[in-house]
Amino acid sequence: MKKRFNKMAGTLARVFTKYTENEKKPRYFGVPEMMYASEIHMVMHIGDNPGVHMSELARIAGVTRGAVSQLVSKLEKKGLVTKAEDPANNLRTVPMLTNKGHVAYYTHARRHEEMNEELYDFINRLSDTQLSLIEEFLGQLDKMTDQLR
Repeated sequence: MKKRFNKMAGTLARVFTKYTENEKKPRYFGVPEMMYASEIHMVMHIGDNPGVHMSELARIAGVTRGAVSQLVSKLEKKGLVTKAEDPANNLRTVPMLTNKGHVAYYTHARRHEEMNEELYDFINRLSDTQLSLIEEFLGQLDKMTDQLR
């Protein structure tokens, strides 16, 4: 059992390392500017939550308001986002996607659909029991990573 555990732990470590390395690389998302993972993910949060102010975006993204502010400024400079006055509170601003931002948003969403297709097919072949076990395993990993903070 220990040998099997060590093999699984090694596989998980490789997956995490590959994912982390992949997240560091800037990419093109249908617009001339390269974007880092944090930037395209903020584009996705803005696109998925139109009209949401910066503090709420920070809560949704699980980052600080300062991080959101910095990302939105970078995205503004790249022409992907613009800020508008919040109609509910003129002291707050609401980031909104520009046309260019929408192109990046939909390009990223399409790329994810294509990448996830094989995984969706695999998951669709699993039984409810198998899915429950995977969900429990991922939940346990999530709790363990929270403890590392």
